[in-house]
Amino acid sequence: MNHLESVKKPKISVGIIALNEEEYLPDMLSCIQAQDYPHHLIQVVLVDSSSEDATPRIMKDFAAQATDFESITLLPNPGKTLPKGFNLFLNSATGEIIVRLDAHARIPNNFLSQMVTVLHEGEDVVGGPRPTVTPKNATAWQRVLHTVEESLFGASIAKYRGESKSDANAPQYVKSVFHPGYRRSVIDKVGSFNEELTRTEDNDYSYRIRKAGYKIRFDSRIHSEQVIRPSLSAMIRQKYHNGYWIGRTLFVQPGCVEVYHLVPGAFVLAIALGIALRLRGVKLPLRLLAASYGTADLALSALSLPTLNPPTSKAAALPLIFPALHIAYGIGTWKGIVEGAYRAFRGKK
Repeated sequence: MNHLESVKKPKISVGIIALNEEEYLPDMLSCIQAQDYPHHLIQVVLVDSSSEDATPRIMKDFAAQATDFESITLLPNPGKTLPKGFNLFLNSATGEIIVRLDAHARIPNNFLSQMVTVLHEGEDVVGGPRPTVTPKNATAWQRVLHTVEESLFGASIAKYRGESKSDANAPQYVKSVFHPGYRRSVIDKVGSFNEELTRTEDNDYSYRIRKAGYKIRFDSRIHSEQVIRPSLSAMIRQKYHNGYWIGRTLFVQPGCVEVYHLVPGAFVLAIALGIALRLRGVKLPLRLLAASYGTADLALSALSLPTLNPPTSKAAALPLIFPALHIAYGIGTWKGIVEGAYRAFRGKK
């Protein structure tokens, strides 16, 4: 008898907030349907953020067909943003454990049971590794984009982004996790998500959890995957908006912004200063920046090549993709900083 079987199983509330996710939501709902945790102890809350595709229909069909769950609640989110959707979910959740899931992701069939197991080891907030994966029938170009997303040079150094070979018996505590599971007592104490933060609401919430005295447990037994953005333009938009909200967050909750979040902004500033000096006849700073970044870019692009299996000639674009993402993120950061400073000056958040 394992540890989970020896204790009373708690009720779990699982929430998904989706906007135009008709391509990916069915897979996540299938993952929920396949959970080995008792379905009569799972409340599913599906929040539609005013989707313009088949997302609402997919949710309704799931609610009509998956009748073995404790309940399935469908909620509209006219505010559209993630934090507003999450607050709708929290207000309707009735479980002892609250779990946030991303429609753009996949979970194994033991995800919830493993989460409960770790929580029963005395934890309050838990999560685990979340590597990225390619969409179904991925093209060669999408495999290249996946290589970029899995590279530390192309994404953040947050621990949850990669695979973990850690000893499950050696607790690791981190600043944030993907697909977190919370005890209700944590939600009751920390409160709702900050609806002013459209992209960094999770950073803020994790920060507030830690400030409230709780620890966030990272455990390799709790494993999930996130599907990468399907195109370079979508990935660039994502990075730009991520950077923008980092800039805005500096004026709302600066404690949840890490140094690595600000590196692309510093890179863009260095480029701008280098160009300004170059226009005044000082060439060396821009040359040094180009040489140092270019060397790192080429070296890390080359190191990424072995992960492409089978190889593809499209990998030649790697040295161009990395700077495109860094610059998009950095420009977004500065736009967020400027707007955040202006709003602060006007007395707004």
